This record gives sequence, structure tokens and C-alpha cells, in this order.
Amino acid sequence: MSNKLAIVGGTGAVGRVFIEYLKTHELPIDEIKIVASSRSAGKSIHLNGSEIVVEDIENFDFSSVNFAFFSAGSEVAKKFAPIAKESGCTVIDNSSCFRKDKEFPLIIPEVNGELLDNMKLPQIISNPNCSVSQLLVAIKPIHDLYKVKRVDVATYQSVSGTGKEAIDELTDQSKNFLEGNEVKKNIYSSQIAFNVLPGANRPKLDNGYTEEEMKMTWEAQKILDESIQVTASCARVPVFYGHSEAVHIETELEINLDEMISKMQSFPGLKVINSDTKFNPTPLDDAEGKDEVFVGSIRKDLWKENRVNLWVISDNLRKGAALNSMQILKRLIEKQN
Repeated sequence: MSNKLAIVGGTGAVGRVFIEYLKTHELPIDEIKIVASSRSAGKSIHLNGSEIVVEDIENFDFSSVNFAFFSAGSEVAKKFAPIAKESGCTVIDNSSCFRKDKEFPLIIPEVNGELLDNMKLPQIISNPNCSVSQLLVAIKPIHDLYKVKRVDVATYQSVSGTGKEAIDELTDQSKNFLEGNEVKKNIYSSQIAFNVLPGANRPKLDNGYTEEEMKMTWEAQKILDESIQVTASCARVPVFYGHSEAVHIETELEINLDEMISKMQSFPGLKVINSDTKFNPTPLDDAEGKDEVFVGSIRKDLWKENRVNLWVISDNLRKGAALNSMQILKRLIEKQN
């Protein structure tokens, strides 16, 4: 069976990383089409020795492909993903549009990838929130050993999670601030350069948490265990790439730290940095441009034997978005061949 792929939003931050993966990962894909809004239609993108002309999504025929990667936001996904599915195309969507809907699977291949093996296609498959992806990859081996009951997590999220325009805004604000010029804000309600924006600069819900924070709860329960209690405090920080998380975990069973670290070291996609000389990975030094989720600063709680603290980082454009989608696509192709 021939595999034809459409990349919807191929000119955005995540779409560009996804295209880079296609250049370096050998997948049996016979044809690739890049789709975007009318603003980007007609542009050319270089891929594997060819120039691919970007097509206008309003006129695109999704029956011409059997897989589509969407990274163009919730509004585009809401309008076009169902059309693609009805046309016989399986959609891997990076937006939040379908994540809470029980009808559509929410997949991290290392955590619940077995759901893909017996899945009837075509389907709309959701990519989790980038902060959730790295969190669950880190705690899945702990959950397998000791059953995680509760997670308290503080996130420090880079601006690339908002998109390319936010990257540009941080660049411009930093330059203007250092040169003593006026600092203009557009993407965020407050200046992001040299600042920290609590709640990841999102509006509060009725319970006092932001939607960004509640995504951590909703999505962790849907993917890992519906009984798990997750409370998140999210912040947007002036970092270009890479999300960081301070994670406090409570389990049902007493934790053996050596056993836990050994289990984590053998878990796919997870890299433990916990030596005497280095135990605190950073987004810039370790995660940026890398596929793995990095875990360090592993400490037993001072007061309880069933609690542990971690520092978790990842390149949010990779495992948090493009890589996770690529892993899903690869598994689906392998399943049908």
C-alpha cells in the first residue's frame, strides 16, 4: 500500500521540525504534500532534493493522501480534520481541539502506544500538550513500579510553545530592552523578555487555574490513569526552546530509589542525568535539538518514603510535538504494512 502524507501547517515552528524529521528518518512515504493557509500557499519548501509547493488548505483534496499531520491550531483542526477523516485520511493533530473528547485517542507511544495497534483507520489522533508528553514519559516507569497516586508539577515553558511569532517577540523585546528602546508586546499580555508570566499567560477558569494548567490534569488522566491526581502551576519564561518541570510524585508503594533510577534508565525515550558531577540538566545545554526527555535532580522526599522529586526537561518542539507525531505515524505505517 502506498503512503501519502499531507503536512498541514508546514510553515510553522512545529511543522518545520516535522519536515526536518522527514529528512533524517527513513519512512516508507511515497508522496508528501505541504498545506497551509492562503498566506503561505505558493511558497516552496525544500525536502529530500525536491521543491514542494505549498497548497492552499481551502482547496486541498484530502482524499489524495492517507495520512495528515496537523499543526495549524485548533480552529483549522476543528474545520478540516473531520473533512480529512471523512475523505479516508488518518489525522495526527497537534492542537488541543480533540484532546478532551473521548471519541479521539490521545497518544504518547512510549506510554499508551499499544492503542495504535488495533486502531481502526481512518481516525483522528491527538498529540498531547507538550508539557504533558515529557511529564508522562518521565513518570510512566515510576507508575509501573509503584503506581503513582499524585503529581504536583511546576512548569517553566519556553516561548516556542506559543509559536514562531512568540519566538520573534522575545527576540525583539530582548534587543530593544538592552538597547534602551521601547519594548512592544503583542503575543503576550505582559513583556516576556527578562520576565516570568504565571499561568503561562492564559486566562483563569472558574476554579482559579488556567486552561494550560488544567490540560495537565485532564490529559494525564486520559493517557495514564484516570485516578491520578495532577495539580499544575504553569509559567511562561524567556527561553526560546525547551520546557522545564519541577515534579513532586507520591506513589502507593514505598520507593526504592536505586530500583526506580534503573527502571528509568532503561525506559525508551528517557535519559537520566544523575551523576555526582552532573545531576541538573538544562534546556539549553541538554535538551535543545534533542529527542529525549531528560530527568535529573532525583531526590527522595525528606519526610515520606513514597514520595520523590524530579527535574524534567525536553525540547517542546520535538518530543512535545513533532517527534511524538512522527512516532505515531511510523507505528501506524508499520501496522498496516
